[in-house]
Amino acid sequence: MKKIIKKVIILALSLISLNTSILSEILQPKHNLQLSIDFARFFGDEERIFLETYYSFRTDEITYVFDNDKYVGGVNIFLQIREKESIIEAQEWTVPSVEVDTNIIRVGKTLVGLKAFFLRPGNYSISIVAVDFNNPERKDSLYYPLQVAQFPDDRDAISDIELCSSIKQIPKDDNNIFYKNTLEVIPNASLLYGSGLPIIYYYFEAYNLLNEPKTENYIVRTSIIDAFGKEVFFAEKSKNRKNNSSVEVGTVNTTTLKGGTYVFKAEIIDTVKKTAAVAAKRFFVYKPSQSDSLVTLSGGAFVTGEYAVMSEDEIKYEFEVASYISTEAEKKQFSNLVELDAKRKFLYDFWKRRDIDPMTQENEFKTEYMKRVSYANENFTSAFRKGWNTDRGRVYIVYGPPDDIERYPSSYDAEPYEIWNYNSLQNGVIFIFIDRTGQGDYRLVHSNHRNELQDETWYSKIKKTR
Repeated sequence: MKKIIKKVIILALSLISLNTSILSEILQPKHNLQLSIDFARFFGDEERIFLETYYSFRTDEITYVFDNDKYVGGVNIFLQIREKESIIEAQEWTVPSVEVDTNIIRVGKTLVGLKAFFLRPGNYSISIVAVDFNNPERKDSLYYPLQVAQFPDDRDAISDIELCSSIKQIPKDDNNIFYKNTLEVIPNASLLYGSGLPIIYYYFEAYNLLNEPKTENYIVRTSIIDAFGKEVFFAEKSKNRKNNSSVEVGTVNTTTLKGGTYVFKAEIIDTVKKTAAVAAKRFFVYKPSQSDSLVTLSGGAFVTGEYAVMSEDEIKYEFEVASYISTEAEKKQFSNLVELDAKRKFLYDFWKRRDIDPMTQENEFKTEYMKRVSYANENFTSAFRKGWNTDRGRVYIVYGPPDDIERYPSSYDAEPYEIWNYNSLQNGVIFIFIDRTGQGDYRLVHSNHRNELQDETWYSKIKKTR
């Protein structure tokens, strides 16, 4: 009996030792997997734009397994570019990370990559999913609408701005994905500067500089605008029009900037013709001692204070009312989010992608949208539904206030109904709503808008049954 007990104890100790050994072979991440994405559009050829897509993640966000005296990790990335429902590009690849020193992993080294595509002018969407190679349950995904337009050919033009962590001159290297125009250009996909990375390196291209009638010189102007619209930095230099295109690179030190959101602006100015080509890109400055204008979430994401303090219910409500403009991919992505911080970051990115003027502190698109939501709640709420969730509310939010409303009250033989007229929408559009319950719950029964409910027999539906 004692021999059996002794064998059981030895076996148990062996299993414990084995499990401890197995656990020691896995280095768990310190943070949630956080994929950063940025992109820039450059001139490609007469028919296409050259799109560069940048991505990054950190070593302390992924799982490592010890193998042959080294720690091996990585991220599987799945990318799709769609034009409406058609898939234009679909790629998947693995970004490996192999380290010997665990301190490098834990401190959090940034791994950066680039993918490039030629696209014809059009409206696209880019979706990217990143999956931890050693733990597929850990993932992150991002979605971006993308408008691609050809650069003008009759005046000075400028590419998007690529904000970088490093730019330096190197010998030609076709095997270096970051090599272009005699330079190694390392993008900063997170667009985050400050502590640890105080210097902004920037890259952009100017086109059509020899167009007739041309002047001898032009001015390259770069500036930084803070969240209140104030210019806090600018630099200018005059250049000769020697070539039809030009590469512009430089640096800006963010040491004197407070933590917060900024816009980097680049301009090609002709003071004689009084014309300018302009590009802008939003970036962030993070300083641990300043937390009022930029808030860091537990997953490592950075958002403005408005979203960082929103509750679960507030986040859910705001995305619900935005359902009229959210895509199916965005709805699916949001439904898969579990952590509150992830939902906060999602909503922050959702509105940021739709900001029509990043040069201003205010997101004008969101302001107008939420103003319409408030109006709908105040004027169209019924006994059954909040105003934003009614048919009239939806039409008001999506298309704005109508030019004219014809209101027909209840009569002896007809239910109350309204006809909304939009004179400038598709050469004149109407929406007809009927209140069958008599409690203010007007339902859409007909419209001549090509994407809305159409029923030419709508008038028969307003007749009261006797």
